[in-house]
Amino acid sequence: MAQELSGSQFPTYVAIYNALLILGFLINSSVILTAYISHRVHRSPNWYFAMFMWAWWCISYLLLMFTGYQQSGSEAPVPPRALCTIQAAMIYAIPSSASFATCGILGHIAALLIEILYERPGLSQKVSRSLLCIPVIGYVTIFFTSLSVGINNSFEVERNITGAYCKIRHRLPFSISAIACFASAILNLLLASHNVIKVFTFALLWKHRAWVKRMKTGSTPIPINLFFRVVIFSVGPIAGTIFSVSSLGAKLGNGPYEKPIIVILTAALPFCEGIALGTQ
Repeated sequence: MAQELSGSQFPTYVAIYNALLILGFLINSSVILTAYISHRVHRSPNWYFAMFMWAWWCISYLLLMFTGYQQSGSEAPVPPRALCTIQAAMIYAIPSSASFATCGILGHIAALLIEILYERPGLSQKVSRSLLCIPVIGYVTIFFTSLSVGINNSFEVERNITGAYCKIRHRLPFSISAIACFASAILNLLLASHNVIKVFTFALLWKHRAWVKRMKTGSTPIPINLFFRVVIFSVGPIAGTIFSVSSLGAKLGNGPYEKPIIVILTAALPFCEGIALGTQ
């Protein structure tokens, strides 16, 4: 393993980093639990999966803290090579997977709009199931690729500058994770744009009562406020993708992104997404 820091030079940053991730995990977990046990709350599988992925984000970044190998102001033992490699692989795999999982919510809304506007029953369920596969396939691919690189290049596996988590200085894990992140950002943007157009179309036609009567699912009108909220909160995954890629850049070495503030911003994402998605 590459040379380690003798002790964290950023105890305040590490403390904030841990606090944000723990808070993010608690919020996402509590929202999932509340929705699951409540008989009045009904959420799609895409929503549950997205919330789970943001909770898993927190676990991935806190693995060193959980195992007692995180540097936090005093000398800490060097983590086992296997542990550090596994955490690095988890961290490379989670950003794009969490973003794609959030895309599933936007995709579900987009499919629901098309289903209603163009009378295509069952479309939203088919799209929802398909969108659940993308983050899973992406996570497995990136995780095992990064794990393989870390095992074969163990000298490039080390803790980052803050000592908060492990990274791999090899370019391959960064490259595939960054490409997947950018792809998820583009998909988020396209889905958000689609929903904006459809929502405004819906708002214009809402005035026509005869059309409104046909725009009912059972006895409940279309929840237009839900569409607006989803479109607004789609900015979250896009912003999260930008910071995730920035954080990934830190794993290449002591480059311009190897800054504690980027680590803090990345740690804040699950908290922000928990608040945003939890209101849906």
